[in-house]
Amino acid sequence: MSMGEDPAEEWRDVSGWAGTCHARCKVIRCQGVEESRILLREDGPWLPRGGGCSYGDAAILDQGRLLQLKPPSGDPILSAAATPTDLQSPSVSVSAAVTLRQLLPLLARQGLTLPVVPGVLDATVGGMLAADVHGKNHLSRGSIRDVTVALQLLLPSGEVIDCDRDREPEIFRGTIGGMGLTGVILEARLAVIPLLADRVEVQVLATKNLQESLAQLDRLAASEEHVAAWIDPTARGSEFGRGIVVGGTVVATDRVVRSNRSSWDLPRGHRFPAGFSWALSPIGIRCHNAVRHALARIGRRQRSWELERLLFPLERWRDWKKIYQPDGFHQHQSLIPEDRCSGTIRELLELSNRARCPSTLVVIKKMRKGAGGLSFGAEGMTLSMDFKATAGVKEILHHCDSRVADVGGRVYLAKDSTLTPELLRRMYPQVDQFLSLRNRIDPDRKLNSDLSRRLEI
Repeated sequence: MSMGEDPAEEWRDVSGWAGTCHARCKVIRCQGVEESRILLREDGPWLPRGGGCSYGDAAILDQGRLLQLKPPSGDPILSAAATPTDLQSPSVSVSAAVTLRQLLPLLARQGLTLPVVPGVLDATVGGMLAADVHGKNHLSRGSIRDVTVALQLLLPSGEVIDCDRDREPEIFRGTIGGMGLTGVILEARLAVIPLLADRVEVQVLATKNLQESLAQLDRLAASEEHVAAWIDPTARGSEFGRGIVVGGTVVATDRVVRSNRSSWDLPRGHRFPAGFSWALSPIGIRCHNAVRHALARIGRRQRSWELERLLFPLERWRDWKKIYQPDGFHQHQSLIPEDRCSGTIRELLELSNRARCPSTLVVIKKMRKGAGGLSFGAEGMTLSMDFKATAGVKEILHHCDSRVADVGGRVYLAKDSTLTPELLRRMYPQVDQFLSLRNRIDPDRKLNSDLSRRLEI
């Protein structure tokens, strides 16, 4: 029996994180380089899979095999050093299989933290690199690419290489943001920063309309590190686009914080009551947003929060995705160029309202210029809209995709489930360079995903 035929690893249904994309896959967990190399010699196709936190079809492969690395049995921080790179920062080497939920408490005990994190604690280091994730501080810190010093990669050929900005720079650039299609990320060396505090001073500003929401977002982004705007998708008339803009910066102390408490392993004790899916009805969405806005309007503007509340707001709810069951949800996250933000964001919000499929959650953040390739980051604003998976929603998403392409924007591949090959090439003009890299290191296409099949990459 080959390694790939472990009787404990049966073919089973696997879904994307949002529960709308499904595939029949075989999930095979392996330990280390040699096991992974042996598996890649067997019949594929294969796809490296981390925590499965991609919303759509990026981390599934119908009738294929998903390769999941097991975390190391010992300390997931493989080594630490003050690395003399152009980042001028201490760094740590970590297994790609380690999740943020495991890594952040370990770093905190050393008085360190990561400069860039996504909003999901179950994301693995490998998955974060593959999606080139960003947080609420992209404007000041960039994406995970900007804090990645080097990585170790198992190529489809079985060769293991170390790459960085000088060694195999094309593979390094293509792998970060490459959605797992260049090889199996084994380890990464990431820059870390001192953990100066575990609390943040937060400004919470209730806004009257979209114009004020975007203006306050701009204002806070100039002075605060972590900034995002929640928008009420149900407001109409003169209150269209009203929302709450939140900005926070770590409260620096005169010492480095070494935290023994697992501050990042949140208790997630809040539960949605049974039958709470009524909240996703048009009336329920309207009521929730009205109450949330009213509370922000009468509450204090200056507040002190635990850091994880700002960075991982949804982690406080243990089972929040259950309200979307059984059909799941879609998130449309787009990047709108700076000079087209106001009009395009208004147009996309109005589009969903006219179609009578209101978004359940809308968030806007500012971003800076990115690295190109298949990475999402670019100068402008990112608009995220969640939709319950109901009849007619995919048509709305297709319209949003087309409009974003028309204004020179792009859709985040880690959230996508509806783009077409033609629209991808309009949004990501460097896709041919990525295809050239794929042709060089994986001409037989041992690695694939449902996303790569759909988008012909």
